[in-house]
Amino acid sequence: MNGRNILIGLRLGDRPRSLSHAGFTMIELLVVIAISAILFTFMYKGFERLTRYDTAENVKAGTQQSARIGVEMMVKDIRLAGLNPLGTAGAGVVAASPTSFRFTADVNLDGTVDVADPFEDITYGLNLDGTCGTCLQQTNQLGTETLLDNVNTLALTYLDDTGTAIPAASLAARLLDIRTVGINLTLNRLAGREGTVSRTYTTQVRCRNL
Repeated sequence: MNGRNILIGLRLGDRPRSLSHAGFTMIELLVVIAISAILFTFMYKGFERLTRYDTAENVKAGTQQSARIGVEMMVKDIRLAGLNPLGTAGAGVVAASPTSFRFTADVNLDGTVDVADPFEDITYGLNLDGTCGTCLQQTNQLGTETLLDNVNTLALTYLDDTGTAIPAASLAARLLDIRTVGINLTLNRLAGREGTVSRTYTTQVRCRNL
């Protein structure tokens, strides 16, 4: 019997108790959890910064694009100021100030300027109807329309045929001297935690028909 027991023990591969496998201790688990928490915190903060940066860049690009579109719309129309191919329309600059510009053009080439005709009497300016705060607006035969909101600055300057700036105080008396209009528009947009994004678009328009 003793020999048989020994043989069975050898076949079963008896292991000494000292070699048994133990699990993680509580301290080891706490250390792993603490390290994981630290790594997760760094990963989260990095992702948050990346998201904020991406949001801010998108707002900046959108703001710049909006400012460009608004100014280019003004440029396209202002180039027609004074259009008078038949010589009988009397088109030209009606009013000019540092924040607004009104002009006429014989767009339909009928020899007259009529405020009821499409886009023959146009005004661009900042808050023309006094209801929108800081916004770029256009007034035409259809009424006043807001083109851009959150316009921080619209600064219009005027040059004569020599390229010399006409002083704001002299504009009313020198409307016939205007040949070029300078446009400086600054647009503000909120960009989440990055605060307010500001973009400025500047250009000059040569009035071909003045």
